[in-house]
Amino acid sequence: MHHNKHQLIHSDQQAIVALCTPRGSGAIALIRISGNNALPVTSSLAHLSSEQALIDAPTHTIHHGFVVDPATSERIDEVLFLIMRAPRTFTGEDTVEITAHNNPFIIERIIDLAVQAGARAARPGEFTKRAFQHGKMDLVQAEALNDMIHAQTELALKQSQAQMSGTLSRALAGVELQLVGLLGYVEASFEFLDEEQRDLDFIAAIRDRTTAICDAIKVLKQHFALQKQVKQGVRVALVGSVNAGKSTLFNALVGEERAIVTDIPGTTRDSVEASVYRQGAFWQFIDTAGIRQTNDLVEQKGIDRSFAAVQEADVVLLVIDAARHMTEQEAVVYNELLQLAGDKALVVFNKIDAVLSSLPVFSVSQDQIFHVSAKNNEGLTALQTAVEVLVQALFAEAKSPYLLNQRQFKLLTEIQVDLEGIAKTFADGVHYELLAYHVKELLEKVSELTGKNVTEHVLDMVFGEFCVGK
Repeated sequence: MHHNKHQLIHSDQQAIVALCTPRGSGAIALIRISGNNALPVTSSLAHLSSEQALIDAPTHTIHHGFVVDPATSERIDEVLFLIMRAPRTFTGEDTVEITAHNNPFIIERIIDLAVQAGARAARPGEFTKRAFQHGKMDLVQAEALNDMIHAQTELALKQSQAQMSGTLSRALAGVELQLVGLLGYVEASFEFLDEEQRDLDFIAAIRDRTTAICDAIKVLKQHFALQKQVKQGVRVALVGSVNAGKSTLFNALVGEERAIVTDIPGTTRDSVEASVYRQGAFWQFIDTAGIRQTNDLVEQKGIDRSFAAVQEADVVLLVIDAARHMTEQEAVVYNELLQLAGDKALVVFNKIDAVLSSLPVFSVSQDQIFHVSAKNNEGLTALQTAVEVLVQALFAEAKSPYLLNQRQFKLLTEIQVDLEGIAKTFADGVHYELLAYHVKELLEKVSELTGKNVTEHVLDMVFGEFCVGK
């Protein structure tokens, strides 16, 4: 009976079911069922305490009851059913949310029963995809929802929330409007101006309009380079020679014994990482395996690892053993590392409690150099403050009201390059039909950004990145 019923419903409208809360132990699990047959599917499994049929319940009401196996009448769990009828739902379809006890056997059983009753398991991001298809949000807002779920910093959370309310969508609508204006101008000029007047005024106007649109896109793209930090938190890497006391410093900065500290040089293998939550962001401290000096040669493996760490880090601490003479070759390697790190590097002379040798000179400014004893807790406050200042500067630059992802950045860059191409091509004479054709192409790219007229392939790519249940 159920199977015949759901054969008639197209796969895109068929009820989908998924667990929306994280797997694992906890008090409550939320299972969402959404689609044209969501109410009959759930009704067949529901026994409400009020004795009424779930399918007859008014919209936006919550009902206590039990999920029951229709075949055996066995009670699976005591639950709450939240009934929401279209269109006032997240997906724009009939939706039922079941709040059950968070036990994996219960969850699997409820989902299995829903599937037997005519639902199907939701694909990753499918609830959000349906919300997009029913006009509840555009593609940019849908992607912002994904960013919001995965935000690792407060700033990322704020920006993705702003984006969900439409900050980037509005900015893109502005670009679209300017392109429509340009297209209208091209077509109007072609129709109404005589040739001489058209060419003179026209070339200047095209240049002005394309420049204005390019400038708007540049502003949108400006903060893309900083978004990794905003989304994923900051990476603080400790590099330097073996036994410079990096692990002791790492433990002092992280504030708990996470690295292995022994008297044997080079105990850290590859790298040790620890995440701490500070000032509204996740900070990841990376203690790299040190650079090793053997027979007057600096070991290449350690150098490669250190360079990779410097490239990926947002803040680099070059830790130098102040109690040991440095070889010339080490000095060369450290200067190269500092050059690569630039402003994001701080030089830390450690073990100042030991006998100081003459300290090497590095080509960095004085305010990038710190003297500490990680073991005796000396000089650490000043170092920590300096790291925080670098991180704050990073986030201060990134306070745009939106976050672009790779797809959006790529499309905006394509639009910008095409526009610059248009400005050059038509600088010495105007081919109206060709110009109108190019502008129409650009408008298609903008619609690919917001998803107003987007291919199934792009949709699958976007929503495939979501977790199931979103």
